[in-house]
This record gives sequence, C-alpha cells and structure tokens, in this order.
Amino acid sequence: MADTSKKISKKEQKIKEENIRKLDEQVRNNKIISKDYKKKINKQLVSNIIICFIMVLYLCTINILYLYIDTQNYFSIIRIASIIIPIISIIFFEYSYKKDNEKIFLYGVEVLVIATITLFLNYIYFMYFDKYNRILTGITIIFVIYYILKILLVRTIMKKNYYKNQNDIKDIVKK
Repeated sequence: MADTSKKISKKEQKIKEENIRKLDEQVRNNKIISKDYKKKINKQLVSNIIICFIMVLYLCTINILYLYIDTQNYFSIIRIASIIIPIISIIFFEYSYKKDNEKIFLYGVEVLVIATITLFLNYIYFMYFDKYNRILTGITIIFVIYYILKILLVRTIMKKNYYKNQNDIKDIVKK
C-alpha cells in the first residue's frame, strides 16, 4: 500500500508541475502584446507625432517669418493664418462629429489652441516686441512637451487596456 500511495503522489506531483508549467507559459503569453495591437498603438503614436511635427513646423515657420519678413507682410500672413487655422479646426470638429471619434475631436481642440495663439500673435507682438521671438520659442517648446507627454500617456493607457482585456479574472468570477 505504501508503494501505491507513493506512486499516486508522484503522479499528482507530475500533474501539479505540468499545471504550473502551463500556467507559467500562459502568463508569459499574456504579457506579450499581439502584433495587431502593436500596430494599433504605433498607428496612434505616429499620428500624434505627425500632428506634433506639423504644429511645431508651423510655429517655427511663424518664428522664422518674424525674423526675415517686414512687419506689414508678417501681419498679413498672420491674419491669413488666423482665418485658415480655425477653419481647419472646424473641419476636424465636423469630421469627428460625423465619425463619432473622440481622438479626432481632440486633434480639433489642439488645432483650435494653435488658432487662438495665432489670433493673439498680433497683440503679443505689440505688447512684448522685444520678447516676441522668445515667446514663440516658448510656445513651441510647450507644444513639444505636451505631445511627448501625450504620446507617453497614450502608449501607457493603450497597453494597460490591452492587459486589462487579456485578464481572465472577470471570466473566472462570472463562472
């Protein structure tokens, strides 16, 4: 009888070890993000990088124009941009409304912030003429910092949501 109990315990031990190995493998597999979801994360990050690049390019262009164009032409360009950029923002808002997409709405808000800054550039120029270049540079740096933080936050949230969806504790609790 002692021999059979040792054999059973050895079999039970092997089964336990096998189960632990399978569970460990399953945990490792759940930590790996699927290729499709990685593509989705990268697509989101690339779109944010492109929007950031366009906004920084716009602000740098405004800054360079300030340095190399006479004041009359500079204000004409600012007035034209003050009309075009809010229209772009409205297009983002309308498109996000039609598609019911919050991300596009957020892009519209960001473009609206740029439009507001563009509208106030004339007043900033007259009030802070000697600091105007530094103010534009500061605004550009603020946008870069904002987008870096946004990109990191979006990446973290998307990964967290992925792992949360992969978690099977809810299914176990329901059973």
